[in-house]
Parts: sequence; C-alpha cells; structure tokens
Amino acid sequence: MRGTGAPQEWTMKAVVGNPEALYLVILSCCLTLLPVFVPIGEGLLTALAPFPLIVLAVKYPWRYAVSLLGLEGGLMLLGGRLQPLFFLSQCGLVAFATAGAIRRGWSISRTMVVSLVVPLGVGALLLAVYGTLVQSPTPELVTHYFDKIVSVSQEYVRAVEQIQEGEDEQLTALAEALPQLVFAVLPGLVVIGHLFANLLNYILVRRYCQRSQPPLPLDPDDLTCWRALDYLVWVFLVSGAALLVPIDLVSTIGLNVLLVTLAIYLLQGLAIVLFWGRHLPFPLGIQCLVLAVVFLIAGPLCVVVCTAAGLFDLWVDFRRQGHHPMLP
Repeated sequence: MRGTGAPQEWTMKAVVGNPEALYLVILSCCLTLLPVFVPIGEGLLTALAPFPLIVLAVKYPWRYAVSLLGLEGGLMLLGGRLQPLFFLSQCGLVAFATAGAIRRGWSISRTMVVSLVVPLGVGALLLAVYGTLVQSPTPELVTHYFDKIVSVSQEYVRAVEQIQEGEDEQLTALAEALPQLVFAVLPGLVVIGHLFANLLNYILVRRYCQRSQPPLPLDPDDLTCWRALDYLVWVFLVSGAALLVPIDLVSTIGLNVLLVTLAIYLLQGLAIVLFWGRHLPFPLGIQCLVLAVVFLIAGPLCVVVCTAAGLFDLWVDFRRQGHHPMLP
C-alpha cells in the first residue's frame, strides 16, 4: 500500500523523465517566482505566467499543474511572500479555466469569457472574505494595485508635460485628478488587463500546441476572422447613455462597461488589421515588425482607428466574410 506521498513522488518522476514537461515546469517557476523575489520585468513576466500552466493542463493530466502550483506556493511561503499567493491563485484559476475550455473544444469567445469570469469571481469572493476578516473595506492588495496604476499614470502625464510645455496647467490638473479617475474605472481596468493577458496566453498556447510534436490542433477558427457578438453594440450604446445619467453610481458603472466594450472592439479592430496585414508580400516576422513600428509611431491614433474599425465592422464587414449584420 502506497503512502500519501506516493502520487507526488510519481508525478515528479514523470516530469523529470519528460523533457517537455520539465521545460514547462522550469519556465513556469521562472515566470512566477522571478517577479516575486527579483522585481525585474514584473509586468511582462506576470502576464505570461499562466502560459506554461495552461500547456501542462491541456497536454497532460491536471495533477502536473496542481503539483507545480503547490511547489510554487510552498516556495513563496518559505520566502515569506504572502501577497503573491493571491496572484498565484489567480494564475492557477486562469490556467485551469482556459485549459478546461480548450479541452472541450470551445470557441475563443467562450474561452475568454470563462477565463475572465472564473478568476475574477473567485478573486472578488476571496478579497471580500479577507476584507471581512481584517475588518478593512479595501484590502492591502487592492490599495497596492491602485497605487501602482496611479503612479504609472502620473509618470506618463509628467513625461507628456515635459514634451508639451505650453499646456502645463491642464496637465497638472489632470495629474491631480488621476487618483479619483483611476479609482472610478479600476474595475474596468482590471477586466481589460485580464482580458488582454488571457488572450495573449491563449494565442501563445494555441501556437505552441500546433507546433509541438505531435501537433495538438485546437479551435480551428481563424483568429484573424474573429468578431464580437452583434448584440455587444447595444451594451456599448446603453453604457454610453448611462454616462449622461446624473447619478454617480450609474455613470460610474456605465463608464466601466463602456471601457470594456471599447477594449473588445479594439481587439476586433486588431483582428481586422492582422487579417489584411498577412496579405503583405513579406514573411510573418517582417509583417509583425512592420505593424509594431506603425503602432509605435502612431500609437494613440492606431488605437482609435482600430477601435472604430471594430465597432463599424458590424455594418461594413471589412473582411468580406459574408456576414449579415443584426442592424440594417
């Protein structure tokens, strides 16, 4: 009869004997633990942390990913880092939600919805319980995240202020109002941040699985042909109208919902750009480089154009997909 440590021992032997699994374990530890103990490249590393966990959960039994999360959590506890445990739990929830959707063959839209609802719902519940236990309406983790966003935003405004010396007063007023503005749109920013990070991890997992040996085909739909649901336009219109309601709570909710819908239309606009960009007579690497240079040169304008293209794709059908729009 095996002891309780037998399954963990068997899992570790299986990982060590599998080069791919061992590579994914090492990569996950680097992406998860490096930002905790060595704060270098924190934003990018934490955004990509779910990638190796999703691959493990898609290609191998879930005990591999569960054991890895337990190992990383134990190392954080040994290092006295308690706050990153919440991030680790969110990372695990994103990985298992995304992997479960991929295993079921769900579309990218359903996969993204699940990867958002599960971690954000469980995370909000955990924060509410923690806030109740410590008798604090805003846990320290939330205030830390809020202060970080405000700090980055204020640094950006100061940089713009140095460039545009003639508008010092307006930019100074904007910098002073940033904390209140960021606090109002914090829920929307959290959802948008999770959406972009989850989508990036999904694309990487999809590409990795298609190129692995043996290849593992996922959702057959072309990502450059993706489009949001037609009914999202009503959410966009209602949330925009909510901004005109003279009730702070209603207008704040409307602003957050509007930001999320604009982010979704931005993604649809990027899909349109990639759809036509692949027709350029260059290799894929050169195509991505050209698009990246264009966005660096005219970033804000590109964001506005892509968002507008995603919104009006409902009627114009820029990719000529033979789509019959919901509205005439």
